[in-house]
Amino acid sequence: MSGTTTLVTGASGFLGRHLVAALVARGDAVRALVREGTDASPLEAEGVRVVRGDITDAAALRRAADGCGAVFHLAGVVTHERRRWEELRRVNVEGTRRLLEAVDPAARVVHVSSVAAVGPAPSPDRPADEQQPFPATALRLPYAATKREAEQLALDAAATGADVVVANPGFLLGPGDVHGVSTWLIWAYLAGRLRVTTPGGLSFVDARDVAAALVTLSECGRAGERTIIAGSAGNLSWDEFFGRVAAIGGRRRWTVTLPAWLAVAGATVVRKPVSPDEVRAASHWWYGDGGRAGRGLGSRPRPVDESIADTIRDRRR
Repeated sequence: MSGTTTLVTGASGFLGRHLVAALVARGDAVRALVREGTDASPLEAEGVRVVRGDITDAAALRRAADGCGAVFHLAGVVTHERRRWEELRRVNVEGTRRLLEAVDPAARVVHVSSVAAVGPAPSPDRPADEQQPFPATALRLPYAATKREAEQLALDAAATGADVVVANPGFLLGPGDVHGVSTWLIWAYLAGRLRVTTPGGLSFVDARDVAAALVTLSECGRAGERTIIAGSAGNLSWDEFFGRVAAIGGRRRWTVTLPAWLAVAGATVVRKPVSPDEVRAASHWWYGDGGRAGRGLGSRPRPVDESIADTIRDRRR
């Protein structure tokens, strides 16, 4: 697909900037939908054509998507706060609906979802795969629920003939987290602000590896299929993850593991650095099985320790 005019939503974010660099390297003419007030100079320095507008603005989406043979949809709100449920639906769900309506019917669309949309695994020794039914308990988690709903719109479009593939990356690490949305966990731990953990964990993966896998998925992914982009070695409990952060960052902090209900109660009283809703989300096993990405895309995520080290090095430069 080299030479294709390609639209990226969410291009100014953590994953977006890595993806843009990969697409430019592939030879694409990259276009980015960027909100008013967002600094687009790093994208413009890459030769990206910036179109100003919001993901919920149908007219802006039509302008941005006009003439694009490929579209990567990354834009969205990441929060677990129930009070922001309306915002999550407006951006994550309705924004996706409007994007799918705006793109050329023949364009290849890579809808970048999340392992959250697959739902938490039933146990740490049974990582979720692409066929896992969405657990009913996850419907009460606003981020997971809205990402799932948006993803279903993409899959429904594929079922009616659109060339749409879905990617479900794990939780991003690595250098270049411009907004600190993903890697704040590392800094909160090293600063001694994160002292309580719960049973549960995440599927960690490097943003650079996800970007590379997305490019490959755009070339050989099958329409209507979901692909988890993660590696089994990246499935880590909170205690395992923070143990690695301590060893690599050279600073071990004392933490205590509490049952989820008790950690939620504590966060209700002391809401920093995490809120009760964030604790509720964290108390699940968000482990993903990346076997399909490994077989179909040749995706081999780098070791998590390398990603943690690069994250810390990038921040300390």
